[in-house]
Amino acid sequence: MGRPVFLGKAYINWCEKCNVPLIGDSCAVHGKEGVFRLNITPPGDLRFAFEKDIEFIRSVFMEHYGVDIGEILEGKIVLLNKLPSEDDAYEIILDGYVFGYVKYNPLELKWHAGLKVEGAIALWKRFGKKMKKWIVVDKGAVGPIKKGANLMAVGVLEADPSIRVGDEVILVTEDGEVFATGIAKKDYDALMRGERGTGVKPKRQKAVNYREGKKATMEDVLRANSIALEEKVVKSREFMRRVANKYSDLPKAVAFSGGKDSLAVLGLALEEFGTDFTVFFNNTGIEFPETVQYVEELRKELEPKGVRFIVADAGDAFWRALYVFSPPGRDYRWCCKVTKLGPITMAIKENYPKGVLMFVGQRKYESIKRFKQPRVWRNEWVPNEIGASPIFHWRAIEVWLYIFSRKLKYNPLYARGFDRIGCFLCPSASLAEFERLKREKPELWEKWKKALEYWRERFDLPEEWVTYGFWRWKKLSKGEKSIARKLGVDIPEERSWEPVKVQIEETDDGYELTFNTVLNKKRLLEVAPILGEVEVDGDVIKAGQVEFLTGTRTARAPNEEEAWSAYYLVKRAYECFGCGFCVGKCPENALSIDERSKKIVVDWDSCVHCRECMDVCPLLKIKNPEEGSQL
Repeated sequence: MGRPVFLGKAYINWCEKCNVPLIGDSCAVHGKEGVFRLNITPPGDLRFAFEKDIEFIRSVFMEHYGVDIGEILEGKIVLLNKLPSEDDAYEIILDGYVFGYVKYNPLELKWHAGLKVEGAIALWKRFGKKMKKWIVVDKGAVGPIKKGANLMAVGVLEADPSIRVGDEVILVTEDGEVFATGIAKKDYDALMRGERGTGVKPKRQKAVNYREGKKATMEDVLRANSIALEEKVVKSREFMRRVANKYSDLPKAVAFSGGKDSLAVLGLALEEFGTDFTVFFNNTGIEFPETVQYVEELRKELEPKGVRFIVADAGDAFWRALYVFSPPGRDYRWCCKVTKLGPITMAIKENYPKGVLMFVGQRKYESIKRFKQPRVWRNEWVPNEIGASPIFHWRAIEVWLYIFSRKLKYNPLYARGFDRIGCFLCPSASLAEFERLKREKPELWEKWKKALEYWRERFDLPEEWVTYGFWRWKKLSKGEKSIARKLGVDIPEERSWEPVKVQIEETDDGYELTFNTVLNKKRLLEVAPILGEVEVDGDVIKAGQVEFLTGTRTARAPNEEEAWSAYYLVKRAYECFGCGFCVGKCPENALSIDERSKKIVVDWDSCVHCRECMDVCPLLKIKNPEEGSQL
């Protein structure tokens, strides 16, 4: 999942009287009385659990511990805190303590459950030996274990027969007091035989703060957080007002993805600007159908009130580009440039040629890259846009509190257990998220799996390349290499795919290029002016200083720099899939996308041969193996 964002120690305040989390230092109902701090795992970007999340948690704990924890969670405010992990994991928080966690194992392709001591106490109090994964410890071993010692098998008096090596277990004294949790190093039989060596490796927990709080509702949470939430709203609106005044010459807009963060920004914009702004929705062509429908419902609701909606539609650009680039990866994010930034650039240029101030829902907790990004910026890929994030410092829980407090209509996929809303095949998604996709939206997974199978066969890779998500990297990370070794499968460390290839050789007269494909005269004439003034002599096209011998595989250039420019031109001519980046970048409006071929064509009369379009083409800036650029 990449390096987690670390913003120092993370915590959430809790009102013991209301039994709800607090985003501020005090409760709007009880002040600071009964308020305490709960330390959680950084970065602490926690959210509320939906009903579907609760069902999921109950199923994972039922499988591991053999009991239904529904009665413990029922009527309580439950928080989920996303944890740094190999794949996907969440801390479960309720009653002002960390109950336990659920974690996805990328080797087993399976969710596992674990308990903190507080959670173990809660389960043991209700179920005792009816639950699984418990061990009763000899009283002589309790003290040493609390001081940091491991549990030897000889210290086991009694245990649940289902225990296997690697299981999460709870340790109980002879008097029935839960005092630790740990990982079993021996199975049940070995434990009961008193086999030599460590039986359980206990987990270290500095403090145990178990409590049973009263039931609470979301209305209770909103009431307790009303003052702190409104303070955040005021600051974010002040930020929007200040930025809008600074860039008063630019029209205001909101980038709306259909997710919770952009919904919060949309709500803030409605409060601050009324209807004096535009909503941009980027339909990547690989959105969840529910997202597209949800955005359309919002459009029908807001347009009559005066809010303009603009859809930057990528159409089938992703699916066309897929057969040029091969599958996208976390280290090979061509998909965002093709399906998002390209269409947005064109939409802005068409509707706001002088530029636009775009408020977006980016937050520092989402990734290291976003954490380091300024709150107001100019995107090098979308030069006609100033970006600004009003909720940069908000956590997910604050976003949801705002949405609930304003009764904003949110994407129904959240209620179905989806934590993040975006492209359904995003390579940044975890294996756990793809497992959810298979379960909840099998038709979308099958569509993507079919495409992956095409590339798997083309690259002659094992089935695990798809099953275990190795396709999500162009160059395997250390973690993925480790998983491949443990699985015993041979996955190449790096994959490459170049439809248009060239050999460049120096000659007495300059440089000669030999392509792996015949040069098509008609197609090259559609783009040749990019390199310079064009002259045509039979089958020879001269563009600037380069000669293309159409009908053959050969081109000639006077120097190495122009030789590479010739290669780039042919590459763009053949591999273009119409993302529109160059169209949006061209200062002379000399480029357009042909409706039939979906490829760029050049207006000979308008082109001034500045070559700026070469600087932004994803085919060159992301894919070109010689440049090695990974923007």
